Order: sequence, then C-alpha cells, then structure tokens
Amino acid sequence: MRLRYAIPIFLLAFVVQSAVLRCIAIYGISPNILLCLVIVFAFLYDEPFGVVFGIIFGILWDIEFGLYVGVSAVSQTAAALAVMQIKRYLNHELLLPALAAGLAGAVLNNAVYWGLYKLTGIPHTLLYILGMQPVLLAYNLLFVMLFHLILRRGVIRHRKDREYKGGFKEAKGFIMK
Repeated sequence: MRLRYAIPIFLLAFVVQSAVLRCIAIYGISPNILLCLVIVFAFLYDEPFGVVFGIIFGILWDIEFGLYVGVSAVSQTAAALAVMQIKRYLNHELLLPALAAGLAGAVLNNAVYWGLYKLTGIPHTLLYILGMQPVLLAYNLLFVMLFHLILRRGVIRHRKDREYKGGFKEAKGFIMK
C-alpha cells in the first residue's frame, strides 16, 4: 500500500473513532478501529506501516483523549510488532489466520495498555478489565475481519490480474521466511 493511501485511511479512522464510535458503544465499550487498522496493516504489508502509524496515531489519541501521552502508542506498537512476527507463519490471504493474528494483537494491546496504566496507579482491577474483554475482543475482531477483507484485495494477486505470470511468483510474499 502506498503512503498516499494509508495516511487518509488512518486519518478517517481517527475521526470516526473519536466522533462516531463513542455514540454506538455497547456497555460503554466501543471498538478501537485504529488498533484494528494497525493490526491489519502489520499483517498484510511488508512495510512497517502498522508500527509507524501505531506510534503516530497512538500519540495523537493520547494527546486528545488519554491521561498520559505514549501509553496507546506503546501498546499499539507492541501489538503491531507481535503481529509482524506472527504473520511469518501464517497465510496472509485467508481470513482465519488474520483473525488469529488480530486476536493475539488485540489481547497484547489490551494487556500492555492496562499494565502501563496500572503502573501509573489507576484503580481498575484485573477482574474489571477481564470483564470488558469479551465485548471488546468481539468488536475488534469484527473490524479486523472487515478491514482484512477490504485491504487484502490490494495485496493478493489473482490469476485474472494482468501482472500474473504464473507459478510461484504470485506466492512470493506468502512463503515462510
């Protein structure tokens, strides 16, 4: 994906996350579509867009809505780095591996985010955080699935593409390294 497409996608997600998704929260929980985009970008693309945009938009999110600057950036970057390591062993074009990587990234993000805030002294207990996880993970996996289905079209070559040469050339990005 080119940078000229990635920046508007993340800016739109930032606006939608801050303006629209807070209105449709279930039990006070709304999905983190910035995290979902970071995970999908880290899973689909070889460029480090997921890590870079995780840092940039995590800091912007913390400046706008967080108590401390950098907590979201660190947690989203940790999730992106973990997904980048996981994707080496998974097929990028299938939905189930993307959901598995999305689940791992979301759980790691939530654990790092809560851990960093726990170090700063927030009063939320582990049981309170674990009680929110089923709804939060279901929401996030829904958006990971949606973004993966939309964005994978630009990554995967099909036989009908005019650049298709046949053989293993199309599978070059999917072979384990």
